[in-house]
Amino acid sequence: MPHQSRWHHPLCIAPRKLKPWLTERGSLTARLVAHFPRFSVRVLRQNARAVHHDELRTLHIQRQQKAVTRDVLLMSGDTPLVYAHSVATRAATRRGFRRLRGIGNRSLGSMLFADPTIRRSPLAWRRVDKRHPLWQQAQAAAGPMPRGLWARRSLFATGPDLLLVTEVFLPPAFDVPFGPNTIG
Repeated sequence: MPHQSRWHHPLCIAPRKLKPWLTERGSLTARLVAHFPRFSVRVLRQNARAVHHDELRTLHIQRQQKAVTRDVLLMSGDTPLVYAHSVATRAATRRGFRRLRGIGNRSLGSMLFADPTIRRSPLAWRRVDKRHPLWQQAQAAAGPMPRGLWARRSLFATGPDLLLVTEVFLPPAFDVPFGPNTIG
């Protein structure tokens, strides 16, 4: 898949504590709920906008074309855990991913993993820094960030419709070992 060409930094350089989160094939929402009982979704925006440069080819979008984007913080109480960024063409939100339009503050994962017609691509990951728009958006949403953040991305498909989901893991939540904790 085209989204993986720049999104496949060697996983061996990721922090050991973060690797299980980056490689989780199931619903990240379900895993977060299990480890952070005060889980919630804070919708930052959902509207049509220009997409990031590295999303164009993956979704077969022209540079001047707008797409429907959804940006949320996955939270534990008042603590941001993950900055999630999803992108789909307008046509995809009228067809295969039409439920995205009315999802509100429910998690996207609850919709995606409940529909057996939706297929997921292999995961891809990378470290993003202040030069990347996702790092900039995460900092604008959640406050000061370290110089680099780890993110993962996958493409969901149903019929011809595509939805690109990127999740940026935020400190301090993922500075702790993989397992139950008391954040939030």
